[in-house]
Amino acid sequence: MSHLRHLVMPVRALPHHGIGGMQAVAWDLATRFVQQGIAVTVLTAAIAGRPERFEDAGVQVRALRGTAWHRYGRRWWQTTREAFEQELLGRCDLVLSVSAGGFGLLPIRQRHPDLPFVLQAHGTSVGEIISKWRSGRVKAMASSLRNVAWIGKDLAAYRQFDAIVAVGERVAADLSAWPMRACIDRRRLETIPNGVDTDLFRPDAAARARVRQALGFAEDLRVVVSASRLHPQKGLDLGLDAFARLAGRRADLRYLIVGEGPESRALQRRADDLGVADRVHFAGGVRREEVAGYLNAADVMSFTTTRAEGNPLNVLEALSAGLPVVASRHLYRNGAPSEAIVLVDPGDPAAVAAALQRALAIGPSRHGRLPAGLSMAESVQAYLELFAALIAGRVP
Repeated sequence: MSHLRHLVMPVRALPHHGIGGMQAVAWDLATRFVQQGIAVTVLTAAIAGRPERFEDAGVQVRALRGTAWHRYGRRWWQTTREAFEQELLGRCDLVLSVSAGGFGLLPIRQRHPDLPFVLQAHGTSVGEIISKWRSGRVKAMASSLRNVAWIGKDLAAYRQFDAIVAVGERVAADLSAWPMRACIDRRRLETIPNGVDTDLFRPDAAARARVRQALGFAEDLRVVVSASRLHPQKGLDLGLDAFARLAGRRADLRYLIVGEGPESRALQRRADDLGVADRVHFAGGVRREEVAGYLNAADVMSFTTTRAEGNPLNVLEALSAGLPVVASRHLYRNGAPSEAIVLVDPGDPAAVAAALQRALAIGPSRHGRLPAGLSMAESVQAYLELFAALIAGRVP
C-alpha cells in the first residue's frame, strides 16, 4: 500500500440526521477528501427518507439499518463490523473513526495490523462527566454513571489506534491528563483543529439583507443568534435568561435560535415565561447552507454551553462570518483564540447579559475574523500529511 486510495469513516451522525458540529466536521472532511481524489465510504446510522446506500457529493454513504444516530449500542458495534468485513475490508487503505464510531471495528484491526486506524477525538468520557455535572440537571448528572463505565472502554480502545487526532487544544490537554495519558503514547497524539469552510461561512451583505427581510427583522434591530442542537448541555436556557435580562433594557434586541433537539418545546415555554416570546424566533432545523445565512443576519453569537466542547465549530463559523461571539469561559483554557470572543461564566445571567452588550458594541465585521490555521483547507492538508505518514510507516 503506497498511497491512500480508499478511506472508510465510521461516524454515527451526519448533517443528514440534523444540525451538529461533530457531524458537520465529519461531512466536510469526507467531501474534501473526495475532492483530493480519495474514495470515501461513510458508515453511519439509518437516515429517515434515505436508502441504505447512496452517494452524495461523491461520498459513498452506507446507512446501517436498525441503528440509531443519537446513541451507540450493541447494534451499532455489530452492524458496523459486519458491513466493514463484508463490503469494505479488502479495498480499504485506512479507517478514520469519528469519535467512538469505529470502536466496533477494532477486533478487525487486531487481525490486520497493517491497516492504519485513526481516531478523531472530540472529547473524553471524563469531560462528558464534567459537562453533565456542570449542567446542574439531576437527570444529566444521574446519566453520567454511564460515562463512568465508558472510561474503561475508552482506555482499552485508545491504545489500539495508530494515531489519535484531537480536534482542539482542550481535547489534546484532556487526552494528555490522567487517566487518558496512561494508555496514550504521546507520539501518536496529534492536534488538528476543526476547520471551517470559508467559502460558505463568510461575511455576506446580500445574505444578511435577504434573511432579515424573510424574518421581518428591520436593519436597525440588533440580533443575537445561537446555532446548535437544542440539547440541555448546550445552555440555550442560560442564553435565554441573559437575553431576557438585556432585552428589558433594549427594545431593539431580537434572539434567533437555529437548530432542533429535545429542548425545543422547553425553550419556547421558557421564552414565554420570561416575557420575550415575541422577540425570540425559533428557526428549527435547517440545512447547513442555510446556517451561514442566519449567521449573516445576526450581530453577535451566543454560545453558553455547559459541555466540555472540543473546539466548537459553530463558534469558528460565526467568527468566519465576521461575528463577535459570547462563549463559555471553560471552552478555552489558555484564553480565547480571537479578540472577538468574549468569555463568560454561562451560569451567571447578569455576566452573560453584560458580555452580550459588549459583543454588540464590537459588532459584525465586513471581514472574517477566523484565526489563521482554522480553515477547512488547512485542516484537510494536515490530515492528508498524517495519513501519508501512517501508510508509509513513519508514525511510531
